[in-house]
Amino acid sequence: MPCTVRRLVAAIACAAAVLIATPIPATAAPSPPADPAADPASDPASDPAADPAADPAADPAAIDRYLADALARLGLPGMSVAITRGTEVVHLAGFGTDSRGAPVTPDTRVRVASLTKTFTATAVLQLAAAGRVDLDAPVRRYLPEFTLADPAVSARITVRHLLNQTSGIADTDFPAVTDDEEDLRRRVASLRTATPADQPGAAFHYTDPNYQVLALLIEDVTGVPWAAYLEQQVFGPLAMTRTDAAATGAAAPDLPDGHVLVFDRPVARPELRGLLAGSGGVVSTSRDMARWLIAQSTGAGPVLPPGATALLQTPPPGSTYAMGWQLRDETPRRLEHTGVLSTFSATQVLLPDSGYAFALLYDGNSALADTAGVATGLAALLTGTRDPTPPRSTGLTSAVIGTLCVLIVATRARALTRSGPPGRWTDPPIIAWLLLPVAVLATLSPLVAAATGRVFTAQQLALAMPDVVILLVLAAATGTALTAARLGTRRITRR
Repeated sequence: MPCTVRRLVAAIACAAAVLIATPIPATAAPSPPADPAADPASDPASDPAADPAADPAADPAAIDRYLADALARLGLPGMSVAITRGTEVVHLAGFGTDSRGAPVTPDTRVRVASLTKTFTATAVLQLAAAGRVDLDAPVRRYLPEFTLADPAVSARITVRHLLNQTSGIADTDFPAVTDDEEDLRRRVASLRTATPADQPGAAFHYTDPNYQVLALLIEDVTGVPWAAYLEQQVFGPLAMTRTDAAATGAAAPDLPDGHVLVFDRPVARPELRGLLAGSGGVVSTSRDMARWLIAQSTGAGPVLPPGATALLQTPPPGSTYAMGWQLRDETPRRLEHTGVLSTFSATQVLLPDSGYAFALLYDGNSALADTAGVATGLAALLTGTRDPTPPRSTGLTSAVIGTLCVLIVATRARALTRSGPPGRWTDPPIIAWLLLPVAVLATLSPLVAAATGRVFTAQQLALAMPDVVILLVLAAATGTALTAARLGTRRITRR
């Protein structure tokens, strides 16, 4: 779920009240300093700018203090971090616990969700460098069966359009986008029901199917399953020994469950099943992500062909989305990608002006949790551009929503037990107000789609923001009961 959804939900949950919060200390479990001899990814940098000792901003103790406080504000149970600069690993640390009660460390495996798109894009550029894929060729050259509801438009969609999310495919125009499909080829075949939202190359629409098509393209071009290709050509060469990819969200025995937040309390639960190939199936650790960040920020190593880094990280004209990286033109300037599943979330960030890069991996997800604020604060801390701002407090947001739940139930229960004539309770404006939560609850998915361009099922939204859904359910139930009671009293009075 993108940051726009988090902002939308935060607004629903009284954004004005969540600007002030009291930090609660959290226990940090920093890893030992990286040993260059034992860790190929932490090769000492020859560039003096990559020496963290020369930069007072790279203070591990200050980083741990900020992140421990940030995790407490988020309410998520665990987080790990990887920070690199140039070819050096600056810091690795873990905070909190996983669903099995074990401390989160730099070696704790987490689903990195949509960070997977950068891995898939890298794999496609490898094939392009080898002359096996032409980025500007129609997708149909490699997948003849690929089509949308408009075959003429489908024929003009290129591999580059998929990578840049400018194919014209959009969640809102793909009826099967929320189907619980687990087979990659069937998923791509179901795109025949998708109506193009725009002409190819005309506009950016973030949608997982673009990268699912790319996963199938990799499979058909190489004859190797997408997950196996990443293992052989990306994870293996980078010595990412605890990283792998799965085509679906099925449970893995060596992977602890993630969490959802219910009124600021983490609840462990299995990840939703469904297709993740190409778009969200990578599982990794912060230690392994450090190796990945070094490759992505320097262009060095055995994975990226010459010139691939610039191509991956340069958006087309009129867009901020490149190929698995999104450009944020702010201070400090950064390239990033976020990832969200129902029970995990992650962020990867490159800071080109300073050479820093970092990844934050969480074993939980909540639309109310200000993980974007943590990334912004850490970027400011590393670059020294300004004092880092703590993220919003999820606990305070939940307290506001919980208070509203209690007030709604109390006031409407009192109104239900009052005797006497219905009075103004039966006026049409008041009835409309009482029944408004019913309409919001019934149309929550379309409302979110209209605001964000992304489509989610009712279950996905309920897991992402259970506090908000509980508030709406209580308001809808009590409003309906009160309306029915007052209209019934009115009919009896008229008799």
